[in-house]
Amino acid sequence: MTTININDDGLVEFSIDTSIYDEWVIEKVLYWLSADYIITRCNDTNSYIQNVTLEPKDGHCITDFQQLKEKLSNDFIDYKNRQTIARETANIRDLLFAKAFANSDDFVEFTFKD
Repeated sequence: MTTININDDGLVEFSIDTSIYDEWVIEKVLYWLSADYIITRCNDTNSYIQNVTLEPKDGHCITDFQQLKEKLSNDFIDYKNRQTIARETANIRDLLFAKAFANSDDFVEFTFKD
């Protein structure tokens, strides 16, 4: 993510490098802003840059620009880490789900003796 600015019209503008943050991460971050902002996204055809504009919805205004900057920065890092962890633990999670929902007779690890 590049520098976040407020333009002369009071809109928040920033750019995202899609070679770093994929669509899943971008969607997760922007989803939580959609209640307060109209979000416009535009891909630069000559690069991996996606330009984003946040326009406050009726009744909303940008009260604390610094807080918004921090939230965006933290959310991009947070969701990028979540994606990495999900990818790295996918096989383990799949095995645990398979074992949890499988027929218990197929996974008898020990037997009880009377």
